[in-house]
Amino acid sequence: MSRPRRDRTRLLLIVTSVAAVVSLVVAAFALGSLNAAAPTIAPARVQEAGAARADAAGRVEAKQVGAPARVADYSFGHTLNRVETGGGAEFEASMRLPFELAVDATAFRVHVRNWQFNTEQSIDSPVTLTGVYVGEHRIDGPDGQTGEFGTAPVEVGGTANLAREGFVSGWIDPGTQLVAAHTPYLLSIGFTAPAGATLATNPGLSWLATGVGASTDAAAIGTPRAERSADLSYFDVWIEYEFAGDAPVLLSIGHSLNAPGTLSPAEHPTRGEQTAWPQQWAISNDAVAVSLAAPGSLSSLFAGGSELWQQYGDDLEPDIVTVWAASNDIARGRQLADIQNDWGAVVTRVRTLWPDATVYAMTEPPRALSGAEESTRLAWNAWLSTLPYGIDRVVDADFLLRDPQQPDRLRSDVDADGIHFTARGHSLIAAQIPAPRHAR
Repeated sequence: MSRPRRDRTRLLLIVTSVAAVVSLVVAAFALGSLNAAAPTIAPARVQEAGAARADAAGRVEAKQVGAPARVADYSFGHTLNRVETGGGAEFEASMRLPFELAVDATAFRVHVRNWQFNTEQSIDSPVTLTGVYVGEHRIDGPDGQTGEFGTAPVEVGGTANLAREGFVSGWIDPGTQLVAAHTPYLLSIGFTAPAGATLATNPGLSWLATGVGASTDAAAIGTPRAERSADLSYFDVWIEYEFAGDAPVLLSIGHSLNAPGTLSPAEHPTRGEQTAWPQQWAISNDAVAVSLAAPGSLSSLFAGGSELWQQYGDDLEPDIVTVWAASNDIARGRQLADIQNDWGAVVTRVRTLWPDATVYAMTEPPRALSGAEESTRLAWNAWLSTLPYGIDRVVDADFLLRDPQQPDRLRSDVDADGIHFTARGHSLIAAQIPAPRHAR
Protein backbone atom coordinates (compact mmCIF):
# COMPACT_ATOMS: atom_id res chain seq x y z
CA MET A 1 0.00 0.00 0.00
CA SER A 2 1.34 3.43 -0.84
CA ARG A 3 0.18 7.00 -1.11
CA PRO A 4 -1.27 8.15 -4.44
CA ARG A 5 1.61 8.32 -6.82
CA ARG A 6 2.88 11.82 -7.43
CA ASP A 7 4.04 13.08 -10.81
CA ARG A 8 7.76 13.39 -10.59
CA THR A 9 10.41 14.28 -13.13
CA ARG A 10 12.93 11.46 -13.17
CA LEU A 11 16.44 12.49 -12.40
CA LEU A 12 18.63 11.93 -15.44
CA LEU A 13 22.16 10.83 -14.77
CA ILE A 14 24.54 11.79 -17.57
CA VAL A 15 27.91 10.25 -17.03
CA THR A 16 31.32 11.66 -17.74
CA SER A 17 33.72 10.03 -20.16
CA VAL A 18 36.74 10.99 -18.12
CA ALA A 19 38.29 7.72 -16.95
CA ALA A 20 37.48 7.28 -13.29
CA VAL A 21 39.95 5.35 -11.21
CA VAL A 22 37.91 2.70 -9.51
CA SER A 23 38.44 0.58 -6.53
CA LEU A 24 35.47 -1.35 -5.30
CA VAL A 25 35.63 -3.42 -2.26
CA VAL A 26 33.88 -6.67 -2.07
CA ALA A 27 33.95 -9.66 0.00
CA ALA A 28 33.28 -12.74 -1.70
CA PHE A 29 34.83 -14.62 -4.43
CA ALA A 30 37.94 -16.33 -5.56
CA LEU A 31 39.17 -17.74 -8.84
CA GLY A 32 42.74 -18.42 -9.78
CA SER A 33 44.16 -17.75 -13.16
CA LEU A 34 42.59 -16.24 -16.21
CA ASN A 35 42.26 -18.25 -19.37
CA ALA A 36 44.87 -16.90 -21.75
CA ALA A 37 42.28 -16.53 -24.49
CA ALA A 38 39.95 -14.44 -22.37
CA PRO A 39 40.17 -10.62 -22.50
CA THR A 40 41.45 -8.90 -19.39
CA ILE A 41 39.85 -6.03 -17.51
CA ALA A 42 41.69 -2.76 -17.24
CA PRO A 43 43.13 -2.38 -13.74
CA ALA A 44 40.81 -0.60 -11.33
CA ARG A 45 39.04 1.51 -13.93
CA VAL A 46 35.41 2.27 -14.58
CA GLN A 47 34.48 1.09 -18.06
CA GLU A 48 31.69 3.01 -19.75
CA ALA A 49 29.52 2.44 -22.78
CA GLY A 50 28.51 5.01 -25.37
CA ALA A 51 29.50 8.61 -25.88
CA ALA A 52 30.12 10.45 -22.64
CA ARG A 53 28.96 13.97 -21.92
CA ALA A 54 30.62 16.34 -19.47
CA ASP A 55 31.26 20.02 -19.17
CA ALA A 56 34.65 21.58 -19.77
CA ALA A 57 35.77 20.81 -16.24
CA GLY A 58 34.79 17.17 -16.57
CA ARG A 59 31.90 17.47 -14.12
CA VAL A 60 28.82 15.31 -14.39
CA GLU A 61 25.84 17.04 -15.94
CA ALA A 62 22.24 16.56 -14.88
CA LYS A 63 18.85 18.09 -15.50
CA GLN A 64 16.94 20.25 -13.05
CA VAL A 65 14.63 18.31 -10.79
CA GLY A 66 11.12 19.69 -10.68
CA ALA A 67 9.28 17.33 -8.34
CA PRO A 68 8.84 18.18 -4.65
CA ALA A 69 9.06 14.66 -3.19
CA ARG A 70 10.27 11.14 -3.86
CA VAL A 71 9.90 7.81 -2.10
CA ALA A 72 12.66 5.49 -0.85
CA ASP A 73 13.11 2.53 1.50
CA TYR A 74 15.67 1.77 4.20
CA SER A 75 16.04 -1.99 4.67
CA PHE A 76 17.45 -3.51 7.87
CA GLY A 77 18.60 -6.55 5.88
CA HIS A 78 16.67 -9.36 4.27
CA THR A 79 15.70 -12.69 5.80
CA LEU A 80 17.43 -15.88 4.72
CA ASN A 81 16.53 -18.38 7.43
CA ARG A 82 13.83 -19.27 9.95
CA VAL A 83 13.59 -20.67 13.46
CA GLU A 84 10.84 -22.35 15.44
CA THR A 85 10.09 -21.05 18.93
CA GLY A 86 10.67 -23.88 21.37
CA GLY A 87 9.39 -24.90 24.78
CA GLY A 88 5.82 -24.90 25.95
CA ALA A 89 5.53 -21.20 26.70
CA GLU A 90 4.84 -18.11 24.65
CA PHE A 91 7.89 -16.52 23.04
CA GLU A 92 8.31 -12.85 23.89
CA ALA A 93 10.94 -10.46 22.57
CA SER A 94 11.90 -6.95 21.63
CA MET A 95 14.59 -5.85 19.20
CA ARG A 96 16.21 -2.55 18.40
CA LEU A 97 17.65 -1.80 14.99
CA PRO A 98 20.01 1.12 14.30
CA PHE A 99 19.62 3.37 11.26
CA GLU A 100 20.66 6.72 9.87
CA LEU A 101 19.38 8.53 6.79
CA ALA A 102 21.32 11.05 4.73
CA VAL A 103 18.20 13.08 3.86
CA ASP A 104 15.37 14.46 5.99
CA ALA A 105 12.27 12.28 5.91
CA THR A 106 9.16 14.37 5.28
CA ALA A 107 7.07 11.32 6.27
CA PHE A 108 7.73 7.65 6.96
CA ARG A 109 6.06 4.37 7.80
CA VAL A 110 7.34 1.00 9.03
CA HIS A 111 6.94 -2.37 7.29
CA VAL A 112 7.37 -5.75 9.02
CA ARG A 113 7.00 -9.04 7.19
CA ASN A 114 7.45 -12.62 8.41
CA TRP A 115 8.74 -14.20 5.23
CA GLN A 116 11.95 -15.69 3.89
CA PHE A 117 13.26 -13.26 1.31
CA ASN A 118 15.74 -15.57 -0.40
CA THR A 119 13.10 -18.25 -1.06
CA GLU A 120 10.15 -15.86 -1.47
CA GLN A 121 8.10 -17.88 1.03
CA SER A 122 5.59 -16.24 3.37
CA ILE A 123 5.35 -17.78 6.83
CA ASP A 124 1.83 -18.26 8.15
CA SER A 125 2.52 -18.31 11.90
CA PRO A 126 0.64 -16.19 14.45
CA VAL A 127 2.72 -13.24 15.66
CA THR A 128 1.50 -10.23 17.62
CA LEU A 129 3.36 -6.94 17.46
CA THR A 130 3.04 -5.26 20.85
CA GLY A 131 4.45 -1.91 19.79
CA VAL A 132 6.71 -0.20 17.22
CA TYR A 133 8.83 2.77 18.31
CA VAL A 134 11.32 5.22 16.84
CA GLY A 135 13.67 7.50 18.74
CA GLU A 136 17.17 8.93 18.72
CA HIS A 137 19.98 6.47 19.41
CA ARG A 138 22.23 7.36 22.35
CA ILE A 139 25.80 7.25 21.06
CA ASP A 140 28.56 6.45 23.53
CA GLY A 141 31.23 3.87 24.19
CA PRO A 142 34.05 2.45 22.05
CA ASP A 143 32.08 2.01 18.82
CA GLY A 144 29.53 4.71 19.62
CA GLN A 145 26.45 2.51 19.60
CA THR A 146 24.59 1.65 22.81
CA GLY A 147 21.26 0.26 21.67
CA GLU A 148 19.61 2.74 24.03
CA PHE A 149 17.21 5.58 23.32
CA GLY A 150 18.55 8.97 24.34
CA THR A 151 15.02 10.16 25.20
CA ALA A 152 11.62 8.50 25.32
CA PRO A 153 10.81 7.05 21.89
CA VAL A 154 7.61 7.73 19.97
CA GLU A 155 5.13 4.93 19.32
CA VAL A 156 4.52 4.68 15.57
CA GLY A 157 2.54 1.43 15.73
CA GLY A 158 0.44 -0.15 18.47
CA THR A 159 -0.66 -3.74 19.10
CA ALA A 160 -1.38 -5.55 15.83
CA ASN A 161 -1.43 -9.03 14.41
CA LEU A 162 1.35 -9.63 11.91
CA ALA A 163 -0.65 -10.73 8.88
CA ARG A 164 0.71 -13.10 6.26
CA GLU A 165 1.17 -10.19 3.86
CA GLY A 166 2.93 -8.16 6.54
CA PHE A 167 2.33 -5.17 8.80
CA VAL A 168 2.42 -1.54 7.66
CA SER A 169 2.16 1.33 10.13
CA GLY A 170 0.40 4.58 9.39
CA TRP A 171 2.34 7.47 7.91
CA ILE A 172 4.28 9.47 10.51
CA ASP A 173 5.09 13.13 9.89
CA PRO A 174 7.84 15.23 11.52
CA GLY A 175 5.33 16.72 13.95
CA THR A 176 4.94 13.25 15.50
CA GLN A 177 8.49 11.94 15.09
CA LEU A 178 11.27 13.73 13.27
CA VAL A 179 13.73 11.62 11.27
CA ALA A 180 16.45 14.08 10.33
CA ALA A 181 19.45 13.57 8.08
CA HIS A 182 22.75 12.43 9.61
CA THR A 183 21.18 11.61 12.96
CA PRO A 184 21.39 8.14 14.57
CA TYR A 185 18.05 6.50 15.38
CA LEU A 186 16.69 3.21 16.65
CA LEU A 187 13.64 1.36 15.38
CA SER A 188 12.31 -0.83 18.20
CA ILE A 189 9.75 -3.63 17.84
CA GLY A 190 8.13 -5.68 20.59
CA PHE A 191 6.37 -8.94 19.71
CA THR A 192 5.01 -12.23 21.01
CA ALA A 193 4.44 -15.62 19.36
CA PRO A 194 3.03 -18.91 20.63
CA ALA A 195 5.30 -21.87 21.29
CA GLY A 196 6.12 -23.64 18.04
CA ALA A 197 5.67 -20.54 15.86
CA THR A 198 8.03 -20.08 12.92
CA LEU A 199 9.90 -16.78 12.68
CA ALA A 200 12.00 -15.55 9.76
CA THR A 201 15.52 -14.46 10.76
CA ASN A 202 17.97 -11.99 9.37
CA PRO A 203 21.76 -12.11 9.97
CA GLY A 204 21.85 -8.46 10.96
CA LEU A 205 22.71 -6.36 13.99
CA SER A 206 20.12 -5.83 16.71
CA TRP A 207 19.78 -5.39 20.45
CA LEU A 208 17.60 -8.30 21.52
CA ALA A 209 15.68 -8.94 24.73
CA THR A 210 13.82 -12.21 25.23
CA GLY A 211 11.83 -13.80 28.04
CA VAL A 212 8.76 -12.97 30.05
CA GLY A 213 7.97 -9.25 29.78
CA ALA A 214 10.66 -8.62 27.15
CA SER A 215 8.20 -7.16 24.64
CA THR A 216 7.61 -4.20 26.97
CA ASP A 217 11.32 -3.34 26.81
CA ALA A 218 10.77 -2.05 23.28
CA ALA A 219 9.87 1.39 24.62
CA ALA A 220 12.34 1.55 27.53
CA ILE A 221 14.90 4.35 27.41
CA GLY A 222 17.63 1.99 28.64
CA THR A 223 18.11 -1.61 27.58
CA PRO A 224 18.07 -3.55 30.89
CA ARG A 225 17.64 -6.94 29.27
CA ALA A 226 18.73 -6.38 25.70
CA GLU A 227 22.03 -7.75 24.49
CA ARG A 228 23.82 -6.79 21.33
CA SER A 229 23.34 -9.54 18.77
CA ALA A 230 25.90 -9.21 15.99
CA ASP A 231 24.16 -11.55 13.57
CA LEU A 232 20.52 -12.06 14.48
CA SER A 233 17.29 -10.14 14.19
CA TYR A 234 13.78 -11.22 13.27
CA PHE A 235 11.58 -10.53 10.26
CA ASP A 236 12.12 -8.54 7.09
CA VAL A 237 11.87 -4.94 8.28
CA TRP A 238 12.14 -1.70 6.34
CA ILE A 239 11.21 1.96 6.62
CA GLU A 240 9.46 3.56 3.67
CA TYR A 241 10.01 7.30 3.61
CA GLU A 242 9.42 10.40 1.54
CA PHE A 243 11.99 13.10 1.01
CA ALA A 244 12.10 16.41 -0.81
CA GLY A 245 14.86 17.71 -3.04
CA ASP A 246 17.17 16.17 -5.59
CA ALA A 247 19.21 13.62 -3.64
CA PRO A 248 20.33 10.77 -5.93
CA VAL A 249 18.92 7.28 -5.30
CA LEU A 250 20.93 4.06 -5.60
CA LEU A 251 19.42 0.56 -5.68
CA SER A 252 21.74 -2.40 -5.00
CA ILE A 253 20.77 -5.88 -6.22
CA GLY A 254 22.59 -9.11 -5.48
CA HIS A 255 24.42 -11.14 -2.86
CA SER A 256 26.05 -10.61 0.53
CA LEU A 257 28.84 -8.35 -0.71
CA ASN A 258 26.17 -5.66 -0.83
CA ALA A 259 25.36 -6.31 2.86
CA PRO A 260 27.38 -5.67 6.02
CA GLY A 261 27.71 -9.11 7.58
CA THR A 262 30.62 -11.54 7.78
CA LEU A 263 31.10 -15.09 8.96
CA SER A 264 33.13 -13.68 11.87
CA PRO A 265 30.84 -11.04 13.43
CA ALA A 266 32.62 -11.06 16.79
CA GLU A 267 35.98 -10.35 15.19
CA HIS A 268 34.59 -7.86 12.68
CA PRO A 269 31.53 -6.20 14.26
CA THR A 270 29.33 -4.00 12.12
CA ARG A 271 27.12 -1.00 12.67
CA GLY A 272 24.25 -2.80 11.02
CA GLU A 273 23.28 -1.72 7.53
CA GLN A 274 25.22 1.48 8.11
CA THR A 275 28.40 -0.54 7.48
CA ALA A 276 27.28 -1.79 4.06
CA TRP A 277 28.82 0.07 1.15
CA PRO A 278 25.46 1.35 -0.26
CA GLN A 279 24.61 3.10 3.02
CA GLN A 280 28.16 4.42 3.35
CA TRP A 281 27.76 5.81 -0.17
CA ALA A 282 24.48 7.45 0.79
CA ILE A 283 25.90 9.07 3.95
CA SER A 284 28.94 10.37 2.07
CA ASN A 285 26.88 11.86 -0.75
CA ASP A 286 23.74 13.10 1.07
CA ALA A 287 21.97 10.49 -0.99
CA VAL A 288 19.60 7.52 -0.69
CA ALA A 289 20.45 3.80 -0.86
CA VAL A 290 17.87 1.01 -1.20
CA SER A 291 18.74 -2.70 -0.89
CA LEU A 292 17.48 -5.75 -2.76
CA ALA A 293 20.53 -7.77 -1.71
CA ALA A 294 20.24 -11.12 0.04
CA PRO A 295 23.14 -13.11 1.52
CA GLY A 296 23.56 -16.48 -0.15
CA SER A 297 21.45 -15.54 -3.16
CA LEU A 298 22.01 -16.69 -6.74
CA SER A 299 21.44 -14.56 -9.81
CA SER A 300 18.39 -16.67 -10.57
CA LEU A 301 16.67 -15.30 -7.43
CA PHE A 302 16.14 -11.99 -9.20
CA ALA A 303 15.58 -13.35 -12.71
CA GLY A 304 12.16 -13.78 -14.27
CA GLY A 305 9.00 -12.75 -12.44
CA SER A 306 10.38 -12.70 -8.91
CA GLU A 307 8.09 -11.17 -6.29
CA LEU A 308 11.12 -9.38 -4.86
CA TRP A 309 10.84 -6.67 -7.47
CA GLN A 310 7.51 -5.62 -5.94
CA GLN A 311 8.68 -5.45 -2.32
CA TYR A 312 9.01 -1.66 -2.36
CA GLY A 313 6.03 -0.94 -4.62
CA ASP A 314 6.19 1.08 -7.82
CA ASP A 315 7.17 4.49 -6.42
CA LEU A 316 10.90 3.72 -6.30
CA GLU A 317 12.82 5.63 -8.94
CA PRO A 318 16.57 4.91 -8.71
CA ASP A 319 19.12 6.99 -10.59
CA ILE A 320 21.79 4.28 -10.20
CA VAL A 321 21.27 0.51 -10.09
CA THR A 322 24.13 -1.83 -9.19
CA VAL A 323 23.96 -5.53 -10.06
CA TRP A 324 26.51 -7.54 -8.06
CA ALA A 325 25.10 -11.02 -8.00
CA ALA A 326 27.27 -13.83 -9.41
CA SER A 327 29.66 -14.92 -6.65
CA ASN A 328 27.47 -17.65 -5.16
CA ASP A 329 26.62 -18.98 -8.62
CA ILE A 330 30.32 -19.34 -9.32
CA ALA A 331 31.14 -20.93 -5.97
CA ARG A 332 28.37 -23.51 -6.41
CA GLY A 333 29.83 -24.67 -9.70
CA ARG A 334 27.17 -23.36 -12.08
CA GLN A 335 28.07 -23.21 -15.74
CA LEU A 336 29.22 -19.84 -17.03
CA ALA A 337 26.52 -19.71 -19.73
CA ASP A 338 23.76 -20.35 -17.18
CA ILE A 339 25.03 -17.58 -14.90
CA GLN A 340 25.23 -15.21 -17.86
CA ASN A 341 21.64 -15.95 -18.85
CA ASP A 342 20.23 -15.40 -15.36
CA TRP A 343 22.31 -12.31 -14.78
CA GLY A 344 21.24 -10.97 -18.16
CA ALA A 345 17.59 -11.45 -17.19
CA VAL A 346 18.22 -9.32 -14.10
CA VAL A 347 19.77 -6.51 -16.13
CA THR A 348 16.95 -6.71 -18.66
CA ARG A 349 14.40 -6.36 -15.87
CA VAL A 350 16.28 -3.36 -14.48
CA ARG A 351 16.29 -1.70 -17.90
CA THR A 352 12.57 -2.33 -18.29
CA LEU A 353 11.64 -0.93 -14.89
CA TRP A 354 14.07 2.01 -14.81
CA PRO A 355 15.19 2.84 -18.37
CA ASP A 356 16.86 6.10 -17.34
CA ALA A 357 18.98 4.65 -14.53
CA THR A 358 22.73 4.19 -14.90
CA VAL A 359 23.50 0.48 -14.45
CA TYR A 360 26.72 -0.68 -12.80
CA ALA A 361 28.16 -4.16 -12.54
CA MET A 362 31.06 -5.26 -10.32
CA THR A 363 33.59 -7.98 -10.99
CA GLU A 364 33.70 -10.77 -8.44
CA PRO A 365 36.68 -10.70 -6.06
CA PRO A 366 38.39 -13.88 -4.86
CA ARG A 367 37.03 -16.29 -2.28
CA ALA A 368 39.69 -18.99 -2.19
CA LEU A 369 38.15 -21.06 -4.97
CA SER A 370 40.12 -23.50 -7.05
CA GLY A 371 39.92 -25.48 -10.26
CA ALA A 372 36.85 -25.04 -12.41
CA GLU A 373 35.18 -22.53 -10.08
CA GLU A 374 38.19 -20.23 -10.08
CA SER A 375 38.40 -20.46 -13.86
CA THR A 376 34.74 -19.54 -14.07
CA ARG A 377 35.30 -16.52 -11.85
CA LEU A 378 38.08 -15.24 -14.08
CA ALA A 379 36.08 -15.90 -17.23
CA TRP A 380 33.09 -14.14 -15.68
CA ASN A 381 35.13 -11.05 -14.87
CA ALA A 382 36.54 -11.01 -18.40
CA TRP A 383 33.04 -11.29 -19.86
CA LEU A 384 31.86 -8.30 -17.83
CA SER A 385 34.56 -6.19 -19.47
CA THR A 386 32.56 -6.42 -22.72
CA LEU A 387 29.69 -4.49 -21.07
CA PRO A 388 27.10 -7.20 -21.81
CA TYR A 389 23.38 -6.49 -21.96
CA GLY A 390 24.02 -2.80 -22.37
CA ILE A 391 25.27 -2.08 -18.85
CA ASP A 392 26.84 1.34 -18.50
CA ARG A 393 29.85 0.69 -16.29
CA VAL A 394 31.91 -2.05 -14.71
CA VAL A 395 33.84 -1.55 -11.50
CA ASP A 396 36.80 -3.91 -11.19
CA ALA A 397 36.33 -4.93 -7.56
CA ASP A 398 38.51 -7.98 -8.15
CA PHE A 399 41.53 -5.85 -8.98
CA LEU A 400 40.93 -3.62 -5.99
CA LEU A 401 40.41 -6.34 -3.38
CA ARG A 402 42.62 -9.22 -4.36
CA ASP A 403 46.03 -9.86 -2.88
CA PRO A 404 48.62 -9.08 -5.59
CA GLN A 405 50.78 -11.95 -4.33
CA GLN A 406 47.88 -14.41 -4.08
CA PRO A 407 45.24 -13.30 -6.60
CA ASP A 408 42.81 -16.00 -5.46
CA ARG A 409 42.74 -14.42 -1.97
CA LEU A 410 41.47 -11.11 -0.60
CA ARG A 411 43.91 -8.48 0.60
CA SER A 412 44.68 -8.94 4.27
CA ASP A 413 43.67 -5.37 5.17
CA VAL A 414 40.09 -5.88 3.93
CA ASP A 415 39.63 -9.62 4.49
CA ALA A 416 36.98 -10.41 7.10
CA ASP A 417 36.52 -14.15 6.59
CA GLY A 418 37.97 -15.13 3.21
CA ILE A 419 34.74 -14.16 1.41
CA HIS A 420 33.37 -10.98 2.92
CA PHE A 421 35.19 -7.74 3.58
CA THR A 422 35.56 -5.39 6.49
CA ALA A 423 34.03 -1.96 7.03
CA ARG A 424 37.14 -0.53 5.37
CA GLY A 425 36.43 -2.64 2.34
CA HIS A 426 32.88 -1.34 2.18
CA SER A 427 34.14 2.24 2.36
CA LEU A 428 36.51 1.60 -0.53
CA ILE A 429 33.64 0.35 -2.65
CA ALA A 430 31.40 3.25 -1.73
CA ALA A 431 34.07 5.72 -2.79
CA GLN A 432 34.08 4.40 -6.34
CA ILE A 433 30.47 5.15 -7.25
CA PRO A 434 30.14 8.79 -8.35
CA ALA A 435 26.93 10.52 -7.29
CA PRO A 436 25.15 12.54 -9.95
CA ARG A 437 25.39 16.29 -9.54
CA HIS A 438 21.98 17.95 -9.88
CA ALA A 439 21.45 21.58 -10.78
CA ARG A 440 19.91 23.60 -7.96
